[in-house]
Amino acid sequence: MVILITGASGFIGTKLLEKLLLSNAEIIALSRSAMPVELNLHHNLYWYTCDLVKDDIDISIFPKIDVVIHLAGATLGAGTDENYYLQANEQTVVRVFQALAEHCNLFIFASSQVVYGDAKDLSVTEKHSLLPGESAYACSKLNSENWLKWFQKRYGGAYIVLRFCGFIDGGGIVDYLIHSALADKPIELFSNGLVRRDYIHSFTGIKAIISAIQYKGEDGFIPINIGSGQAVSTQELSEIICDELNSSSQIRTTEHLSPQGDFVFSIERAKQLLNFDPGNLKDEVQQYAKSEKIRIHG
Repeated sequence: MVILITGASGFIGTKLLEKLLLSNAEIIALSRSAMPVELNLHHNLYWYTCDLVKDDIDISIFPKIDVVIHLAGATLGAGTDENYYLQANEQTVVRVFQALAEHCNLFIFASSQVVYGDAKDLSVTEKHSLLPGESAYACSKLNSENWLKWFQKRYGGAYIVLRFCGFIDGGGIVDYLIHSALADKPIELFSNGLVRRDYIHSFTGIKAIISAIQYKGEDGFIPINIGSGQAVSTQELSEIICDELNSSSQIRTTEHLSPQGDFVFSIERAKQLLNFDPGNLKDEVQQYAKSEKIRIHG
């Protein structure tokens, strides 16, 4: 099997590449960065350095490609300029799929929960309304999905769109709680600490991608929610983390409204199509808090 990965040096791409290089698959990695020296020993890896915003992909230099995993792009918080997200997310989608759509039948795209907007729902299914008005980033992710619908309609194939929830280890609220707890600093929670959000560890997300590589179902545009499916409030997360780290941080709640309300995925489709099992969210948070303590303090 030949697997092409864009964004191979990114947050998810790096970890996914580590896993796939242990398999018998041939890997084509696309990245703006040069190949890390430590990867030189992997004979099943071909590293292709290019900037997908500006550079065309020369398909003639690649062998037959069985799976394309498109991870390249800008994430929330990377910028505020609309043109930046247009280029980094939408333009890269168009370039990649213009080059590859007629040469492969299975595509996996990393999308985001932001396409649902501020859902205020504890069981968001794939049929939920798409409301990208929260940010330029959200708009670019939904527009990217619309481009994929076009390419799928034109060329056929299975287009699996994994709409990821927040990552525990993604630099968001969980990292804020852990780093505050490690420093015994006060923790401030909006909306009285009652907001419930969905999280998974990045390695759980990678398991979902690897499961999607094995997809044998029907062709089409196939959105799949990837989350824990478990509602845990920010107050509960804070208490779990403080207990795990033996922290003396004071947890302070305020009536100041959180930027977003409740948001938890229904993951029934992920279970059915990918045999996805996210494990227990509280356990993953505990393990991550423990690993961060070791990383920071030894």
